[in-house]
Amino acid sequence: FGARTSTASSPTAHTSSRLRAPSATRTHTRDPGIGDEVVRIVESPVARAGGHTPAMSKRPASEMDAELMPPPPSQAGASSSRAPPPQAQYLPCKTFQGARPGYFFRLGAQGPGYYLDRVARDAATLAMPPPKRRKNAEELLAEAEAEAGLAGSSGRGPDADFADASTVLDEKALRKLVLAFERRYAANQAARMKHPDAPEKFVDSEVDLDESLRALSALAGYPELYPEFVRLNAVPSILGLLAHDNSDVAAHALELLHELLDADSVESHEEGGVALARSFAKESGYELLLQSLERFAKRERDVPEDAAAVHHALGVVENLLEIEPEQATELASARDGALPRWILRRATKVSKGKQKVGAETLAGDADDVRAYAAEVLAILAQTGGEGVKQLLGGEGGIEAVLTCLAPFKSRDPADEAEEEWLENVFDALCALLSSPANRDAFLECEGLELMLLVLRSKKIAKHASVARVAAIKTLDFALTNSNEACVKFVEALGLKTAFAAFMGKGVAAHSSKKATSSTRARETEERAVSVIASLFANLEPGSELHDRLCAKFVEDDHAKIDRLCAK
Repeated sequence: FGARTSTASSPTAHTSSRLRAPSATRTHTRDPGIGDEVVRIVESPVARAGGHTPAMSKRPASEMDAELMPPPPSQAGASSSRAPPPQAQYLPCKTFQGARPGYFFRLGAQGPGYYLDRVARDAATLAMPPPKRRKNAEELLAEAEAEAGLAGSSGRGPDADFADASTVLDEKALRKLVLAFERRYAANQAARMKHPDAPEKFVDSEVDLDESLRALSALAGYPELYPEFVRLNAVPSILGLLAHDNSDVAAHALELLHELLDADSVESHEEGGVALARSFAKESGYELLLQSLERFAKRERDVPEDAAAVHHALGVVENLLEIEPEQATELASARDGALPRWILRRATKVSKGKQKVGAETLAGDADDVRAYAAEVLAILAQTGGEGVKQLLGGEGGIEAVLTCLAPFKSRDPADEAEEEWLENVFDALCALLSSPANRDAFLECEGLELMLLVLRSKKIAKHASVARVAAIKTLDFALTNSNEACVKFVEALGLKTAFAAFMGKGVAAHSSKKATSSTRARETEERAVSVIASLFANLEPGSELHDRLCAKFVEDDHAKIDRLCAK
């Protein structure tokens, strides 16, 4: 310190500013004990603890000291720009200016000043909690869904609890469901595009997508929310899944549409069902539905899951027609009527194999898909307009129907399932015959002769079978308001067959189901009366054919007139 260095006074004596030797012994040499005393005081525990160390000098701090010294704690907030950097190793200061957090005052290698207290800093660092791991996008989404109330307590995923029937679904919950579905759909598409040749890298996203689809099935119990569902633009996304590469996902999308459009679901809110049906047609739903049918029909006989998918697709068509019959026109216009023709071909398809029934071997078997296709065909033919009927009957449609009915001129249906299929095919044929073009095709394909063969068959005439009742019903539709059909009927010796049915001949109650047999016998008689009435209305009076008709009432001592009077 040289001559300017002053010695520190004792803690109890602060009045003397310098240590002076007696005048007789004062010299200009520095006492080596003074420097040691300064170091001892500066490095004392009091200075390290931030206490007040006796001033090294009584002279006031210079301006340079004020600039080098950081502001005291009371002024730190007012002049933050002059605060020391938090990691500064050394703050030069010639005099002690009070305690500073994280620093201690000493005379070190760089001179007097505040030095960073490394021991305290390391201890504080060890006491700090470890930094939290940064969450990825999927974890943040799952956390948001959990906070929104979508996550279930069972740990089955964010949408699992909505499958519970006791869960109440409202617009807010529906929006969350749709949002979760859209995000998972987008994630699956991105994963498939990024890793097209690595299924293991996108299989998890498809599992999540499938769970979202199943969660949306809860909407089927709330048809009043269908307009909001349509507004959220979720229908195009679901329809897009019909073309998904994963057949399971596509099949579940068909199942969801079948459930949402179910007649029982929309019964309480018809407006919601109509909104969903129109959105389906607007978003090219029928084209995508046809693609799904063609896709799953290839293996429907071997793979039960594919057969179920075809069943759901046909169920969608049935439900749409029940919700809004006008949808038949939209259905027929899709891909130039390819969908109605596909339904017709599937309903009239005859299996190449054979099915054993008792002692007989029957060609063809009525599978479940064919039976359901025949039911949808009957609904479509009955609800569709003239254009739909001509579409179904044209290009060999009537001939296909007659071909599949031909085997029943010599046998009864094998079981109740085939019996139901036969009734539906006959109902579709009767509806198609209301079109003049289809009636002409029916006559050209010898449909009248086939129906007469069914009525004359000895193998089925002794029972009031479905085929017998359906055949005379078909004749009734074919002869109504058609002179050409009536003329051809008489020329084919149909009078004898019609009056035999009118008199109840060949219809004995030998069936095990007597009530059903009686009902069918009565319907057969009513249809026979209608056929005779059509003959009188359409045959020209005075013609040979008309005279032959009148002569039938003179036979057997006017027995037919007596039966008319009895009825």
